[in-house]
Amino acid sequence: MAAPRRIIELAIGATERIELEAIARSRTDWACRVQRARILLAYHANPSTYAVGAAVGVTHQTVQRCLDRAVRFGVMAALDDSPRPGREATITDDARAWVVALACRKPKEVGYPHELWTTRLLARHVREHAEAAGHASLRRLAQGTVCKILDRHEVAPQGPLLP
Repeated sequence: MAAPRRIIELAIGATERIELEAIARSRTDWACRVQRARILLAYHANPSTYAVGAAVGVTHQTVQRCLDRAVRFGVMAALDDSPRPGREATITDDARAWVVALACRKPKEVGYPHELWTTRLLARHVREHAEAAGHASLRRLAQGTVCKILDRHEVAPQGPLLP
């Protein structure tokens, strides 16, 4: 004998439904948010995790996790990802600005024989001079982090990126 189907009570208000429908139709929103909106709307119409999973193209466990999040945090909060585990970023905005400003200068200005920065040279220079510049959070800066900082500010090691 099969176990009875467990129906999760999901209350979706009129304004939330309109927002969910807009997100479910969106072609510019994050795909995970669109998929979760579709899951919630489909479950509201037909409360079966298996049917919703088949309709949306996910497993019933994915539907179940989305519904659990909606019940626990609210319908609209269920669309967003949970915060990832791990240590919070410790590099301050001032330290990032200092790295960007340094990348916009020529290495010759700070005593290197090179004409242009490489990310490896820039990372090494930052690690060596960070404490003296008042940015202790950069003492162990990795080359990859330098790349991420420069990409976020649209700066190449030799200066601003041109269109």
